[in-house]
Amino acid sequence: MSTLLEITGDDIALLNDTDLRTLIGLLCEADFRLAGLPTSGIIWGGHQDASDDGMDITVRSDVEPPKNSLVPRRTTGFQVKKPDMQPSKIEKEMRPNGKLREEIKTLINVGGAYIIVNSTGSTTDKALQSRVAAMRKAVADEPNHEQLHVDFLDRGRVATWVRTHSSLILWVRNKIGRPLQGWRPHDNWANTPTGLLEEYIIDEELRLYDGTNSEQGDSVIGGLQKLRLRLSQNGASVRLTGLSGVGKTRLVQALFDERIGDHALNQSLAHYTDISDGPIPDPTLFASQLIATQTKAVLIIDNCSLELHRTLTKLCAGSMVSLLTVEYDIRDDIPEETDVFRLEPSSDNVIEKLLEQRYLNISQINARTIAEFASGNARVAIALANTLK
Repeated sequence: MSTLLEITGDDIALLNDTDLRTLIGLLCEADFRLAGLPTSGIIWGGHQDASDDGMDITVRSDVEPPKNSLVPRRTTGFQVKKPDMQPSKIEKEMRPNGKLREEIKTLINVGGAYIIVNSTGSTTDKALQSRVAAMRKAVADEPNHEQLHVDFLDRGRVATWVRTHSSLILWVRNKIGRPLQGWRPHDNWANTPTGLLEEYIIDEELRLYDGTNSEQGDSVIGGLQKLRLRLSQNGASVRLTGLSGVGKTRLVQALFDERIGDHALNQSLAHYTDISDGPIPDPTLFASQLIATQTKAVLIIDNCSLELHRTLTKLCAGSMVSLLTVEYDIRDDIPEETDVFRLEPSSDNVIEKLLEQRYLNISQINARTIAEFASGNARVAIALANTLK
């Protein structure tokens, strides 16, 4: 793998406690998503469904985890520790005051797994074996302790896990202050005020048109499903066009939103940049490195020129990387290998709902007036709304 899309144990060691816990949770989800399995049973700190069972990340899956995943059992608990965990510390962690933690007893009873993740220590095979042995010793006096799978992940093993999901390399690099300029994993690309939690407002009117047949338009849900289907295929090339301010980037973000429609795109495959952010490396070099990893990915280039789109289409053809470019350009001279979708301006009703969602101080009458004036351009409507006190 290229050095630009590389991550090492030293990088993992720079993560703070919170980010390290989040990373392990994201890795578990990414493994399950890549295998097409539900992620609803993967819970970690800060999650609205998190229970205070003493585990930093808990996996309770109804199905067997993916074969190549570092999640070994349907029920798996991860304990994440930044300070180095010597064997003596492991026993104290698992047996505070000399008694085995209740949550570990539960894992034994269901034939689950208990894994300690440590980002400071970098262990040799011998040191790893001594830590696993200490974990085994800590449960040795518990009935049926043989049922429990135990493992120890040092920073090197975590880095290896991250390398199987290239978008999480971007995530780690952004967290430790060593980002690739302008490149982002799945994130709030549209800069909505409440981030990824903001619900996507569905426009009931036909406004997404397949470029191959401009006479027939799809509802937003229908168009989303078409886009998802196409982008789930290796080497696909899709271009999303539309006037400035009609919500193209917000639509792209919705492609990965599991709350909308069916078969949302895998969030852990997303690699996004906006050309106006001056990405380094440039998209052509980044795409080449992404292709070299020989892993599935969705490459999204916002404000992408037609010339760059053509170059990237040729580059991604035959690879495991699918391409989505976004631009206001609505010319017809698009390469034959590309599926083109055109997003029309929003209806006044949707603009009005957007304003009511984001600006609680604006009356319904003012929201309607702004929506009518904006003529379907969300950017204009938001600019007008920001002038009202």
